[in-house]
Amino acid sequence: MKYRLKKVAVLGSGVMGSGIACHLANIGLEVLMLDIIPRDLGGDKLKDPTLRNSIVDSALQNSIRSKPAPLYHKSFASRISTGNFEDDFEKISDADWIIEVVVERLDIKQQIFEKVDHNRKNNSLVTSNTSSIPMHLLSEGRSDNFKAHFCGTHFFNPPRYLRLLEVIPTSDTLESVINFFMEFGKVNLGKETVLCKDTPAFIGNRIGVMSATEMTILTKKYSFTVEEVDLLTGPLIGRPPTATFRLQDLVGLDTGDNVSRFVMDNVENDTYINKIKKLPEPKFMRFLLDNKFLGNKSGKGFYEKTKKKDANGKTIINVLNLETLEYKPAIKPRLEIVKTAKGMELLDKRLQFLVDGDSKEHQFFKDYFGALFAYSAARIPEISDQYFPLDDAMRTGYVWEYGPFEYWDLIGFEKGIALVEALGESLPKWVHDLKASGAQSFYKYENGKKHYFNIQNKKFEVLPGKEAFIILDSYRAQKPIIKNSECTVHDIGDGVLCLEFTSKSNSIGEG
Repeated sequence: MKYRLKKVAVLGSGVMGSGIACHLANIGLEVLMLDIIPRDLGGDKLKDPTLRNSIVDSALQNSIRSKPAPLYHKSFASRISTGNFEDDFEKISDADWIIEVVVERLDIKQQIFEKVDHNRKNNSLVTSNTSSIPMHLLSEGRSDNFKAHFCGTHFFNPPRYLRLLEVIPTSDTLESVINFFMEFGKVNLGKETVLCKDTPAFIGNRIGVMSATEMTILTKKYSFTVEEVDLLTGPLIGRPPTATFRLQDLVGLDTGDNVSRFVMDNVENDTYINKIKKLPEPKFMRFLLDNKFLGNKSGKGFYEKTKKKDANGKTIINVLNLETLEYKPAIKPRLEIVKTAKGMELLDKRLQFLVDGDSKEHQFFKDYFGALFAYSAARIPEISDQYFPLDDAMRTGYVWEYGPFEYWDLIGFEKGIALVEALGESLPKWVHDLKASGAQSFYKYENGKKHYFNIQNKKFEVLPGKEAFIILDSYRAQKPIIKNSECTVHDIGDGVLCLEFTSKSNSIGEG
């Protein structure tokens, strides 16, 4: 069956709901966004249509004014109409796609979907933007037609800019619906669509929760400060400047805690999570949550932006001392390992240096990457039938330059195995199958294509969806036609030459 979208209903107008509504308007869709009526309305105010829609209208205006801009052009806001759940819910009967983006509570989402089932038109698409709740729980008790056209479509914030779109079907979802969203997300929304299994937190947040948890554990284990860990785990290793603790402040400590607790309460047969459950909660996390120091949205989290200026006129940023639980002015750490590593331009050489030493910084990286590799490998085939979707998800959802298995290739296949074994962890059979095949990496380049090891048939195959791409990395081993400090000319076959700029910012100089 072919699906054509013209009208979309977005249920929920929070940060994600408004952002998704704006991005759907960006591509020309007519959007209806609904939310609740303010609970404090009474008397004549309860009859005022403007006040009844004040939550959704305010949310939309705040989104339009936010930065980075959610709309390609502000005029596109005219494609979004608003309403409330009590007066306007029946209007979803005109929608070709209904996407739920309400609070992350199973009971509330189930109530919403019960109403959706009664008001939607037959064969309309229904999805949830939940970040962690399994889809089969959300569709319990719904009609057969609802279930057949239902799946998860998990956007990452901000929806316009982060490229990951996780598509999470249930056992009842029609294959045509799955294929539609995989293609629609890629072609129309400009996303990297990743097919996930219906497990708690799916792929991105499942690996993300483990990564953040391990960083926090290692911070305490090796007595690092917040500033030191953020210096070590940002651009130095191919991660965003928000690194570890700034990222938690950005996301919101309460949001991160809710997702983490949901994962820990609902995953099964996960030895890492089972081990974490037995550890005491870090006192600094309880301090922050109890005091509602939730990060950027509350003005204070691991960092606190003050109104004070230093001698140079710069705003003073305070940071939490994890031991004393007191705030003090943040300082830029001076770590010799960072200075040395920054001098290594190639990330593979840098990472290999960072996991090859005896300092506490080296031990930090050994423990972290060993744990990341062990955890990611063990999640196959639980959360995905193949390993490359994990790399796609972490690159496009968490803005890592490389996913777990790509990091493993950079550090070295055998070295990665050694890091895992040094932690006393074991690797799943499919990794041993890869090694037995004679391969020394998870990915390889041949004839301009990137290949992955299919763990089911134990053969290297071209990455799905990449057949039309020419990957220049696959030509690095052959001698270029011309090469100087600013450019390289590659022979890519069929009588075609490719000019690659290698100068800073790809600038064109005298060459």
